[in-house]
Amino acid sequence: MAVNIFKDELQHARLFGKPVLTTNWLIPRETVPDGWFCYDMRGTERDPAAHAELVDYTSYDHSGTVLSPKPLKRPATKARWIGKGDYFLHGETMDLEAFCEEYGLEVPDNPIKFEMRPAAPEEAALFYALPPEQDEELGTIGHVRIDFGRNGGEFWHTWWPRGPEGLNTPEFKEELDQVVEQLRRGVLKDFSAMLRLCHISGGEISGGSCCQNYGFVLETERYRYCLRCNPVRGDYQAYLGCFDKQAQKQEMGLTEKGRQTLRDAADPSKPHSYSWYVIEHINTPELRVDHDLPLEEAIHLYTELDCGDKRLGVTKDGIATVDLVISKDGREWMPEDWRKLDSFKDDPVAAGAVEQIRQALEEQTQGPGFTMGGMN
Repeated sequence: MAVNIFKDELQHARLFGKPVLTTNWLIPRETVPDGWFCYDMRGTERDPAAHAELVDYTSYDHSGTVLSPKPLKRPATKARWIGKGDYFLHGETMDLEAFCEEYGLEVPDNPIKFEMRPAAPEEAALFYALPPEQDEELGTIGHVRIDFGRNGGEFWHTWWPRGPEGLNTPEFKEELDQVVEQLRRGVLKDFSAMLRLCHISGGEISGGSCCQNYGFVLETERYRYCLRCNPVRGDYQAYLGCFDKQAQKQEMGLTEKGRQTLRDAADPSKPHSYSWYVIEHINTPELRVDHDLPLEEAIHLYTELDCGDKRLGVTKDGIATVDLVISKDGREWMPEDWRKLDSFKDDPVAAGAVEQIRQALEEQTQGPGFTMGGMN
C-alpha cells in the first residue's frame, strides 16, 4: 500500500536527532518534493519488522518509510545503521502542512500535476493494439514505446502514430512532454522503479504474452493516457497509449457508459455482435494490414498468411477485444486471456471460435515444413 504525503497523515518522529515523518507503508518517490528526502527502513532476518537500517530502497524486510526535509545519510552510503535511541516516535500523527508549520518550514509544492490510478480489469483492452475503427471511436492519437536498455537505467522511446493525424496537435505534444516528465520521476524512472510500483500498486491486466502486465490510467481535462508496464528484461517494457477524449465518437472507453457496455457484453441474456479481425505485421506500422472478416474467412486468412507477426481475435459488441491466437518472433500460441475476461469467459461463441482455430492450426501442422513454434 502507498500513501499520499499531501493528503494522508503520517507519524511524527525523530531520526538521528532530526524531525521526520514516517509511515509503515510506501511513499511513491515521484511524489517527494524537490529538496526533500525519502528513505526506506529495513528490518533484519531475525526481526523483519525492526527499524534496523536506513536505505534508499529495499525490496525485502521493509519496515517503514521516512520523509525528511534534511538528508539523513550520504548519497554514497548504501545503508546507515539505526541504533538504539536513534529512532523516536512522538506518538502523534500529522500531515505535511502541519509538520512544516511545526518546524517553520515552507510548505513544498506538490510535484504531481496529474493523478495516476491503477487500471480496472475491464479496461485491459485499451492498453493493447486496437482495430482501426476502435482507435477512431476512442480518439486514439498514438502510443509511446519505451525500453530501459540493457542495464535498466536508460530511456529509449519511439512514437507510433495511430488514428487521425490531425489529433497530434502542438497542444497535445506539449502536454505529452509534461506527462512523460512526471512519469520519469517515478514509474518510468528506470526498470527497478517500474518493477517496484507494479508490485505494490495493483493494476494487473490480462493480455501479457510472457509475463503479468500492469496498467495505469492518467487523465487530464482533454486527454487520457494508458500506461502498460511489461516488467521483463529483453523486451519493450512500457507502452503509453494516448487518447483525445474530445474526439471520441462515442462516450465509451473509461466512461461510465463504457463500463455499462462492458457489463452488458458479459450478460449472456443479451444479444451480442462479433467482429473477427486478422492483423498482419502488427508491430511494423508501415507494413501493418488490418482485416475485418467472418470467422471462417479470418481463420483461413490467418493460416495462409506468410507473416511471422500476426494475430487473430474478436471484438464483441464494439468494445471488448481479445486476441485468440498470436504469432510473434518465431512462436505461436493461443492465449488464455479470454477465459479471464468477463465479456468472454462464459461466451459459447468465443469458446466455439477457440476450438475452430485450434483445429485449423492442428490440421496445418500435419502439412510439410510447418513448425508450431511454441504453441501451447
